[in-house]
Amino acid sequence: MSYIHPEMVVSPKNAVSDLQIVYDGKEGSWSLATLKWNERSAVGIRWNGGSSDTRFPGIGNPQSRGVPTWFILPDDLQDIALKKAKELATTEVSTISAAEGSPCQQ
Repeated sequence: MSYIHPEMVVSPKNAVSDLQIVYDGKEGSWSLATLKWNERSAVGIRWNGGSSDTRFPGIGNPQSRGVPTWFILPDDLQDIALKKAKELATTEVSTISAAEGSPCQQ
């Protein structure tokens, strides 16, 4: 089974709302998101899983009864995790753009 895209992880439906993906490391890596958890602002993280991921094959971790879910970070860790995830997301976008070259160089 291929990995579940993090924007599709909205379970439990009565607890998760306003999901915004901050960082998606894609298959075999991890993702971080801001969300509302029971109407309270929160930061969630998860291993994405995937067919080639030997640690968490399939739908990743955490999961509940085969349904992908988020691990809600403690308040004390949210700011530092968000900062690093935003940094990684920006770095990856910059790296991809540089590798593709600017339109002026083509």
